[in-house]
Amino acid sequence: MNKTNAQIKACARQNMLGHYGTVIGALIITLLVTFLLNLPFDSMAQQGLYYGVSSRVLLGGIGSVIVSLLSSLLSTGICHIHLQIARGQKTQFRELFYAFKIRPDRYIGYGLLSMLLSIVCLMPGYLCVMPLVIGSETATALALGILGIALLIIGLIVLIVIVLSWAMTTYILLEDSDIRVMDAIRKSRQMMKRRKGRYFILALSFIGWILFSVLSLCIALLWIIPYVNQTQACFYLELLPEQTPNTESNNGSYYSESNRYH
Repeated sequence: MNKTNAQIKACARQNMLGHYGTVIGALIITLLVTFLLNLPFDSMAQQGLYYGVSSRVLLGGIGSVIVSLLSSLLSTGICHIHLQIARGQKTQFRELFYAFKIRPDRYIGYGLLSMLLSIVCLMPGYLCVMPLVIGSETATALALGILGIALLIIGLIVLIVIVLSWAMTTYILLEDSDIRVMDAIRKSRQMMKRRKGRYFILALSFIGWILFSVLSLCIALLWIIPYVNQTQACFYLELLPEQTPNTESNNGSYYSESNRYH
């Protein structure tokens, strides 16, 4: 990689000029659709917990998973828009629905794998901590609680490392409509070798902006999240061995004629 994290972020800010309307609109639609679709399932699960009806809790949970997978298609569309912007290509709001048209099964499959990964890494810790959460004060519950906290910390560290390794998977799937999910994950792992730490530091560099958004009742996130997404897209393009900056454009965007994984 030739550019530093600071240079990548500066390029992302430059790329976003003139595109905030599109990306903010796409973000609002994604959040709104996800919220409205998930509302009845959240209500169902809460009522099931309140009245002790396990079937409603189960149906509510299944519905929320389905909504999350559908939402992941919209999130992939946002990644597609940002990838086009990073390359200096024209983009339109309708690109938000790109993942619904081009092999949506792969993005849903990747979403399921990501959910499963989170469950495997975090569920053991949650199960051990649960007796303390429900109010049990026995010595066994205390011992399990301590073990659960340790398992949660270990699971979270493992999850972060794997997520960093898989970070480029969505972009790779967008680049090649024929590549399988596991092959895309392997490519992402190869691209992120010896770069996970740098990407992690890049992600941490946005914490100040996110904390600042609290002062605006999180309204500022409508600008910060697109900034983060564009930075991620620029980071991906910087990883491509044949990727070169577009020196002919004044907006600092990236561009490449031959950057697809075919």
